[in-house]
Amino acid sequence: MSAGMNIHKRIIGICWVLFGALILSLLAVNFSHTDTRITFVGVLVGLTYAVAGFALLSNWPRSWRIGLPCAALSIFSFPVGTAIGFYYLWYYFRREKTI
Repeated sequence: MSAGMNIHKRIIGICWVLFGALILSLLAVNFSHTDTRITFVGVLVGLTYAVAGFALLSNWPRSWRIGLPCAALSIFSFPVGTAIGFYYLWYYFRREKTI
């Protein structure tokens, strides 16, 4: 993988860690006002994005296995998730062409 594509992987990893932290912090602020099922699903989603970000940052060889489903799900989180999701999909399919 070229150094130019590696910087994109790092940027996406940082964005997903921050996106997961944003979801978790919003849940923490509204913890007493939300239903426990919504809180549970929100924590799972926030942790999944954070784990995907750390997987990309640590350069795991199979980080695409968690990154691709997260990108597909984040497209529905308008506007921030949509941007990150399309950015990852652009990176992933661009990376596949160069290999």
